[in-house]
Amino acid sequence: MKLHLLISSWGLLLISAACSSVPAATRSAIPPLIATITPISCEAELSELQAQGGRSAGDEVQTEATLRYLEDRMAALGYETYREDAGMYGAVAQANLIAEIRGETEPEVVCEIGAHYDTVVWSPGADDNGSGVTGVLQVASALRGHRPERTIRFCFFAAEEVGLRGSSAHVARILEREEERVDGLLDLEMIGFYSEEPDSQGAPIRIPLIASLPYTGDFILVAGNFSSGDLGNIYEGCIDRYVPGLKYYSANRIAGFFGDAARSDHSPYWEADLRGIMITDTAEFRNQNYHEATDTIETVNFVFLSRVAQAAAATMVEWAGRVPDDD
Repeated sequence: MKLHLLISSWGLLLISAACSSVPAATRSAIPPLIATITPISCEAELSELQAQGGRSAGDEVQTEATLRYLEDRMAALGYETYREDAGMYGAVAQANLIAEIRGETEPEVVCEIGAHYDTVVWSPGADDNGSGVTGVLQVASALRGHRPERTIRFCFFAAEEVGLRGSSAHVARILEREEERVDGLLDLEMIGFYSEEPDSQGAPIRIPLIASLPYTGDFILVAGNFSSGDLGNIYEGCIDRYVPGLKYYSANRIAGFFGDAARSDHSPYWEADLRGIMITDTAEFRNQNYHEATDTIETVNFVFLSRVAQAAAATMVEWAGRVPDDD
């Protein structure tokens, strides 16, 4: 359910479009695949993550415990992982955790989905960004056994809260690799807070007909810069086709004109002229628990989170393709 049409600063009417090149067999395979992502599975996933304790980038014990937990969780799903050096924050070594489903026909083309796992030191970070990590883990679970045409890469980014260190280090490596082409990132950044209360949705700015967020916080925001719109279209199209109960607001081309839209791990992609879409509940513009001790699991809406994650899983299948079953 799309909430608004948007007009760019050039006056062009931008409408999210279906990806007509997706084979019918691929589309028919998606509903049972994403049906494995439920409010119950998302709540169990986030509960286990939150039970591990804090995830501050400045705490060596917490950082190592989080990485080991994510390694074990991905191993239980059947994935091999590796740690990617993300530099230092103070005296603490930072590392991204990476896993892949290797593409079978175009393995050199990489479609990434990611979320940062760290929190600010005083917050349990259930929404920021336990919800995003939960989304990536649930997508990884749903895609077990999937045979994509292009490579799907799962990225758990370190140290987002202290300068986007993990994603910046990752993008630097992308630019060094001549043997692959990263087609972009689907960034899950706070996807668990939802409200139907009037005036529950704030905004950094509202410009009629261009960027005017609704006043009720019952939608997911699809945020991209001008060159990322096609990727945003895939996500929005997947909502329309597979998760019609999820409301969304499309800023999949114009968000790059607003500084508040660059405050997550997609931002280094934009700076490197790579595509990046942030999927977000809009952080402090909706969630009063943002960067507070009250950002607890009790505040997360798991119906909303599961729908956002279902659309993300569908996006990864449509974007990366699917090898036919009879191959």
